[in-house]
Amino acid sequence: MSESSTATQPVDFYFDPSCPWAWRTALWIQEVAKVRPIDVTWKFLSLAKINEGHDYASESHADSHATFPLLARARERVGNEAVRRLYVALGQARHDRKESLGDAAVIERALTEAGLDPAWRTEAASDPGVEERILAEHQGALEKHGAFGVPTISVAGQKGFFGPVITSVPTGEDAGELWDHISWLAARSDFFEYKRSRR
Repeated sequence: MSESSTATQPVDFYFDPSCPWAWRTALWIQEVAKVRPIDVTWKFLSLAKINEGHDYASESHADSHATFPLLARARERVGNEAVRRLYVALGQARHDRKESLGDAAVIERALTEAGLDPAWRTEAASDPGVEERILAEHQGALEKHGAFGVPTISVAGQKGFFGPVITSVPTGEDAGELWDHISWLAARSDFFEYKRSRR
């Protein structure tokens, strides 16, 4: 690895807790952080807002959007690592255990698992200006990165990209090598798309 590649890369990771693709990619990016010098900031992109007014808007997106005030409070009161912990707890509930993020008991357990106060479930949405801050971050992703879904990743402030969408979660050096290739492509201003048929 060259000297320049050992410098810590800031990474903005935009997620919505309801998305299974973002969940797998989030598990991968955490594996990358173990073997590559990246510093991940966890950011919000609401699928409920992206799909608003469309036929494919879903109840799970609305339930997920309701968790953003909790995630925002975690960031503002504890820090970025608390956002990661809470997202992991919410993701395990939604995607591993197939629980509903609209269930109060599920949310309170996720807060507890993340080392946060379960009372936040009923308190966070009333934080002054919290919805405006969430929507500003969401809108910023749309305007700066052309975001249209999750996961959206930006490396070192560059224009973000959607993906990678993965069906399994690489670990160890395999995770790092995927990152090397993805981040190299993302840094190219002339690179547009690389895609397989979903069939």
